[in-house]
Amino acid sequence: MKLRSIEVVFLIVLLAFSAPVLFADGSDDVGSATSREELVARQFDALRQNPEELRAFFLAMPKGGDIHNHLTGAVYAENLIDQAVAGDLCVSLDNYTVSANYCDTNNSEPVDDAYSNSKLYGKIVDAWSMRDSELLDDEDESQRDHFFNTFGTFGGTTGNTSALLAYLRSSAYRENVAYLEIMTGAGSAAANLGSTVGWDDNLSAFYSKLVDNGLGSVSQSLSDYINDTDSGSLSILNNEGDPGSSIPVRYILSGTRTMSKERVFGQLAAAFDAVNRSSLAVGVTLLAAEDNWRSREDYSLQMEMVGFLHSIYPNVSIALHAGELNLGLVPTDDLRFHIKEAVEVAHASRIGHGVDIMWELDSDETLKEMARNHVAIEIMPVSNRVILGVTGKDHPFPVYFERGVPVVLASDDAGVLRTDLGEQFVVIASDYPQIKYQDFKKFVRNSIEYSFLEGKSIWSSKGDYTRLVPECSGCNPGSDNLEAKCKAFLNGNNKAKIQWKLEGDLAAFEEKYSK
Repeated sequence: MKLRSIEVVFLIVLLAFSAPVLFADGSDDVGSATSREELVARQFDALRQNPEELRAFFLAMPKGGDIHNHLTGAVYAENLIDQAVAGDLCVSLDNYTVSANYCDTNNSEPVDDAYSNSKLYGKIVDAWSMRDSELLDDEDESQRDHFFNTFGTFGGTTGNTSALLAYLRSSAYRENVAYLEIMTGAGSAAANLGSTVGWDDNLSAFYSKLVDNGLGSVSQSLSDYINDTDSGSLSILNNEGDPGSSIPVRYILSGTRTMSKERVFGQLAAAFDAVNRSSLAVGVTLLAAEDNWRSREDYSLQMEMVGFLHSIYPNVSIALHAGELNLGLVPTDDLRFHIKEAVEVAHASRIGHGVDIMWELDSDETLKEMARNHVAIEIMPVSNRVILGVTGKDHPFPVYFERGVPVVLASDDAGVLRTDLGEQFVVIASDYPQIKYQDFKKFVRNSIEYSFLEGKSIWSSKGDYTRLVPECSGCNPGSDNLEAKCKAFLNGNNKAKIQWKLEGDLAAFEEKYSK
């Protein structure tokens, strides 16, 4: 029987390592964690030149958490079409935006018609995502513009956030993702509150006015919305018997940086206050196009806003989109400081994208500061390729990795981008041969260690995965055989509990691949 080349490679690997593995102490315990990891690492090296094999490998591999993704952007257009049909919405045939109001206008159709009209179905999918975006013939819309425009086009379908979240939980379970941090907006009520109060250059005075004019009520409503969305998604999944209900989700509340400064501050203040009072909302961010005129004009002021609110709410975690820029997209002066200010002024614990780091002044110092203070970088290679045209040797991923900045791989807007978390692993493995299996394993662990999950870590030193906390030092990571003090520690710390399960899942994965 003829063997495919990849099968031959695997056979060689398995034969080469079928003999007992000897360690420094003379033992040959091939069941040990070290030997399992080494065997899997060698198998990984054998298949990494084959993207198809990599996809299967990373689909099976436990990937920890996806901690940079947007609630509406993470949902595929096909699922949004189902949501539009459920809401009896209609689509404009001029630009494929969707609304119930279009049902009474000319040149529109019920979205339901798309089920029997394949051409219409395809046009909607293309308009609501980056599918076939390289074929765009609209002189007024670049690929980048198309990406950002999709959100307004399909926005009318996203009212049932519980249904969207149920889809994301279910999808995460099937992809071996154990945890989600989802970004969702702070809302129009918060922005309107900022407009009603009116801008004040004195942020302390402005904040006091917001409090006096109902900030607490707005932020409580925002917290209630998070609770309702989460519980509603669990009800959907439980009714369907979907195991996605087991996926824990936490929420990062976002301000929109393209708004006027008083509206941005209103959103940020409500976001910080809502996180401070919520058990499910865990962090704050700013989003939207960083090259927008308002985003550029107010960038430093917005960092000051976040820094000011951090002084009032020091326990609220901050993850900021920063440096999602490239040469030619903005004047070079705008490439000189965004990441540095996000870290030093706004006190961000994580940076999303960070693509322009080497264009910044004092980039070496910023990188050292990020590594020293455990400020993680969220790397999203598919997003950066599609939106910024940055990939391979032009991507700063190796810079962050080599400088010791904690790396987390994330999917960003998986639905709009037509990707998933596993594909980020495939791209990194294909583009950067210096990244080994052990590095990917660390990225997976980083995704929980640097998440904003409440509670302590199982690791005694942040980012060091060699030593457990004293409470669990007598147990094997991931084992069900727990000492009483370790069991109590895990039960009292959600982060630790998920980390412990992740270690068990990784061990099971390696056991399978090391046989």
